[in-house]
Amino acid sequence: MIRHHLAWVMGPSKVSDTGPDFSGKKVLCVEPSTLSGRLKLPPSKSHAMRWLTLASMDVKPTKIVMWEIGKDVLAMIDCLKQLGIKWEKDTIYGGELSQPSGTLDCKNSGTALRFLIGQSATCDFKISIDGDSSLRARSSLQLLDSLCIEFNSKQKTSELPIDITGPFNLQNVEIDVSNTSQFYSSLMLMAPRTDGFNITTKGNAVSRNHSALTWELCQLTGAKNIGEAWQVNCPDVEIPSDASMMSFAKLAGLEVTNAPSEKESIGHSLENSVLRDSNDLITPMAAWLALGNGGLISGAPHAAHKESNRITKTVEMLSRFGIKASANTDGILVEGGQVPSRPDGIVETYGDHRMQMTAVLLARFCGAMIEGIDLHEVAWPSFLEQLKLCGLDVKTIMI
Repeated sequence: MIRHHLAWVMGPSKVSDTGPDFSGKKVLCVEPSTLSGRLKLPPSKSHAMRWLTLASMDVKPTKIVMWEIGKDVLAMIDCLKQLGIKWEKDTIYGGELSQPSGTLDCKNSGTALRFLIGQSATCDFKISIDGDSSLRARSSLQLLDSLCIEFNSKQKTSELPIDITGPFNLQNVEIDVSNTSQFYSSLMLMAPRTDGFNITTKGNAVSRNHSALTWELCQLTGAKNIGEAWQVNCPDVEIPSDASMMSFAKLAGLEVTNAPSEKESIGHSLENSVLRDSNDLITPMAAWLALGNGGLISGAPHAAHKESNRITKTVEMLSRFGIKASANTDGILVEGGQVPSRPDGIVETYGDHRMQMTAVLLARFCGAMIEGIDLHEVAWPSFLEQLKLCGLDVKTIMI
């Protein structure tokens, strides 16, 4: 099998000394606000992506209930529809994949990209996959290499867009789990479309609860052993609340109406600053530590490989509010007792919804103009509207 490797090394994005030019663009204008009320958390992306992938392999219809659907999950649904999987209202009709007429657009979703790479690898026809500029800056080479399938990048500066041609036919696959759990989950989820294969892992595993969630849901659909093929039989499901979004309710000082159970939390603990298994909390946690008693966030070197480098970019974003913090290789050290100040100019959020959401909630203390007006919609479409109902003074303006 031919594999095409990319002579491509990721580096920091270049920004001029004066910062990005936002003229002619819309930004959020937040004024100091007092909040009260309760928030309703969005459905868990982690659960939704896994159930959608599994249900796409079930020959009978599966109902997947979500009270609202973020753009990441919508991107996954749209890609599955292009592959011949039918979705109507809250029901998915699974089966064999068919060759799409166009490119699968994963938009901002790394999970969708990695899961679809695994699904596409099982097909004996070419599938093209792409994403937005943020996703184009993230690497999936380890997963692609582990599958030993043919793949070709269409650009010299990034992996995406990429053409993938299967079928996958290995008996043994080794995958590194030290930077993300998504590669391992992708391998587990593709097994029903194969004859089965052995999976071994290497490296110091991160986001272990997400891998455990993948296997738990596989077992609920009939899986017996990791890597073995099985006939998928999905139950109808209601997607639980996204536990990682509890961090924003905490930063807002608001209660929630639909807190997830401990079992549904996937290890997202708001009390534990060692983020080996919950690096998505790093940005809002750094903010509330600055407002409170301070502290050290550690165990999250893999946070550097998300929509942005969430270690260095969190420190940069906090500094715009006059908040002092320092980055290290696996986390952030934050001084306590700090008071946000109104930033000069526009706060950049680096194409990262968690950066934007944290900036909005810091701005309630001091006001700010924030770019990335709809970034929150990838995970929590009603985030700003709910905050408005709780008293947030926010509007969209043109610069």
